[in-house]
Amino acid sequence: MAASEPDSDGIITRQLLKSQSGEFDVESIHTISLHSAGIHDLGSISECTSLERLDLSYNNVARLHKLAGLSSLTTLNLSANRITSLDGLQSLENLQKLNVSGNLIGSVDALRCLTALDKMTSLRLCDKASGLTNPMCNSSYVDEVRSMLPILLNLDGERIRGRGSELFQICQNMDSALNNLHSVSQASEVKIGDQPKRSVLPDLSLVEDKKNIPVVEAEEQLRELLANCRRVCEQAHTKFTEGTDVSLASHKSHYILTISP
Repeated sequence: MAASEPDSDGIITRQLLKSQSGEFDVESIHTISLHSAGIHDLGSISECTSLERLDLSYNNVARLHKLAGLSSLTTLNLSANRITSLDGLQSLENLQKLNVSGNLIGSVDALRCLTALDKMTSLRLCDKASGLTNPMCNSSYVDEVRSMLPILLNLDGERIRGRGSELFQICQNMDSALNNLHSVSQASEVKIGDQPKRSVLPDLSLVEDKKNIPVVEAEEQLRELLANCRRVCEQAHTKFTEGTDVSLASHKSHYILTISP
């Protein structure tokens, strides 16, 4: 969709809302996109009392308190703005999907106001494909977010709970194992120039064996993860095949019954 054309001062007005939605009354608006509109003030957005889907991506929004009255909102895209706090979203009781990637959210604590949203199952904090992230997206944020928001099913486009989450967990463990392998490999490199000169050389074979123990352990972990991944894929294939066989059998049975005299 083409970029919106808001008022020059970047404030959402009733006129802007009506022109972008095609509705005569702001109270009748159910869906609206104000993508890349140069907006910094949400203005009259709270008057859209029937609003269900709102796209405010790629703007200059920093404060969200004017969204507080949008109780019908189910999908909200706030990616690529200047948001540091999510205060104002805790009253969006019907919110299911929230995208806040590409903002200035500094810690997991900033998400605490979302714990009251018992219908929100999808959250995006990082969008690698679009190059959008947040300062809080460090190596441990996934586990912290999972712990804080136990109802969440999808995080950053990945299934973290329920059906399909096993592969996500394996990939997480695989990333951890690969990082560990890389760290161990770097730590185990011997810099000959840093070694003190000795009149009697040690048994280098023993040194090599001890040095490689952490690397071998990390490699074994990686192989185990790959085996688990293969097992999950095989189980998925088996279930799919069984489901297909049942479906074909059902159709065949129906066909026989139909043509029987």
